[in-house]
Amino acid sequence: MAGISLTEQLNPMAQTFRVVERQGSVLTGVGLFFSSAPTALQDDLPIIIELRPVVNGGNPSSQEFIPGTRVTASAAQIRTVASATFSDATEYKFTFREPLYVPGNTEMAIVAYTAAPASQYKVFAGTLGEYKLPNSNSVRVTHQLDAGVFFQSSNGTTWSKDQNTDIAFKVYRAVFTNNINTARVRIPTPPVKALTENRFTENLVKYPSDPIILTAGADSAQVIHPSHGFLPGDTVHLTGLDSSTSYGGVFGSSIVGQRTITKADPYGYTIAIDSSADSSGRFGNNIVKATEQYVINDMILSLPRYEPIHTEIYATGNFITHKSFGGTETQGARTNNVAVDIGQVMRLKDPHVVQSINNEAADSSSTYFDITLKTDHKYVAPSINVNAGSFGVISNFIDYQDSASEDINSDGDSDRNVLSTITHVGETNADGGTTASKHITIPFVLEDDATSIRVIMDAIRPHGSDFSVWYRTNQSASSTRISEIDWTEFSKTINPPNKSNYSQNERSPFTRQYEFNIFDIESFDEYQIKITFNSTRSSNVPIIKNLRTLATI
Repeated sequence: MAGISLTEQLNPMAQTFRVVERQGSVLTGVGLFFSSAPTALQDDLPIIIELRPVVNGGNPSSQEFIPGTRVTASAAQIRTVASATFSDATEYKFTFREPLYVPGNTEMAIVAYTAAPASQYKVFAGTLGEYKLPNSNSVRVTHQLDAGVFFQSSNGTTWSKDQNTDIAFKVYRAVFTNNINTARVRIPTPPVKALTENRFTENLVKYPSDPIILTAGADSAQVIHPSHGFLPGDTVHLTGLDSSTSYGGVFGSSIVGQRTITKADPYGYTIAIDSSADSSGRFGNNIVKATEQYVINDMILSLPRYEPIHTEIYATGNFITHKSFGGTETQGARTNNVAVDIGQVMRLKDPHVVQSINNEAADSSSTYFDITLKTDHKYVAPSINVNAGSFGVISNFIDYQDSASEDINSDGDSDRNVLSTITHVGETNADGGTTASKHITIPFVLEDDATSIRVIMDAIRPHGSDFSVWYRTNQSASSTRISEIDWTEFSKTINPPNKSNYSQNERSPFTRQYEFNIFDIESFDEYQIKITFNSTRSSNVPIIKNLRTLATI
């Protein structure tokens, strides 16, 4: 065995090998045998090895390496195993940062390089026909690696192969003694949210400045925080206000910190504070931040994974139940072992929630997944990449508002929600009502005047949900803009004696076609349509498609 010099970093050395097992193998590291290493004066010049794919007719890649396989060893580490004779040399094992699955019959390349001067690092190699050991004329190399080739490069891009030489090396593979194991993936708590995104917007439904609302004489505060995910009884943590500054007669220290939520609606919540305000107003400018929660209606677990033959991966989810605004679901219960199709959007029957750090149980994440990894072969196993994974949720911003008081049904339960953060506004209002979920079209401008409107759509309307369709008209030449015109709701009465009618026709077991009409109204050449959506269960929402609208004489 003779020493092969590893020179400058742009002059790497490479040795190819092939994984021959049909099912492949999971590689964990590479061992090399060194005959020399730099002296202590050059301990700052390490040697680096990595695995690279084999491309271009059998050459190691000049640009790509396999992530997780790049390993560095110092000169001091190599000196502890280096020996002038191969029989006395001990391998140095380069353990990969993460295991690597390599499919069967795949060729790979071990690439080594260093910035040390030439001949400082040397590895043992054998050349066909030469003697095996230095200073020995008794045994020659008569067999070479069947599926491997030795390469050198002067520029790191073009490789020169030596068909008669191979370095001495070992490749380590994992052996799996358990055929089934489970990994638990915990979803982190949501980050803190800045409550104002625009200091100039004063519209309550959007993100206004001054999100804290105080009322003179009240020992509570309203917080504008749309889509917050909280329910009464939850804890929110507020920051941003100066503790020693008075806001409406209340010190900031009485508002910030952990606060219990007493009321909640889609736009915000009410918290108990430590003292009563002496004046009413809005405070906080754009510096207030708060924790929040993510309501889970639809979700997708994206988890890069690899399943070689003889292996399997499946997942189950574990969640905390949530309650819709005006709904009757059970809040705070565990739902465990829900089968999850990784990479696919799925809808939960009832809403659940990713809780904030203040509401999670101390010993358990509110949302986590158990990933079962199974193998039927000792040399291969499935793998997941948690660092590249993600968890996405869709939270439906929807409610079923009561204008003034709770609507109590025969069982004594509320089936509507009351706004507590902002004032209820009806949908007839020109500037828009407070219904949480809606779709508004652009204004349609006609070439000729019309006196009737027809709206047709396909829709799914689950139990406990509903939608309403609204219109407004205008003459474009008038001094009044259409945005200043109040909305009128289409009638939902089937075949009424008046000038409006409504119909629904089954298109499938789940989808119906709905038609809304208004006839013989005042002439117009501009009109606009609005659709408002309601539901007492946020996981069951109306869905519309194929929206068509016609204006006729």
